[in-house]
Amino acid sequence: MALGRDYEGQNCSLARALEVVGERWTILVLRDLFFGVRRFTDLQAHLDIPRAVLTDRLTRLVDAGVVTRT
Repeated sequence: MALGRDYEGQNCSLARALEVVGERWTILVLRDLFFGVRRFTDLQAHLDIPRAVLTDRLTRLVDAGVVTRT
């Protein structure tokens, strides 16, 4: 049986973490933040990520409490 990609509501900490960081680009955004990239334009240029996608990923990370906006 194949596993689905929807981890929401599962009683597993790893599954819940994947719900937050499992989308494409999210891990790369977190990596750059970890290594000190702080400005939106710097993230966008370094990752070569579309502006709308970066906005969405950052919003989701802030909403999940993974990062804070400064």
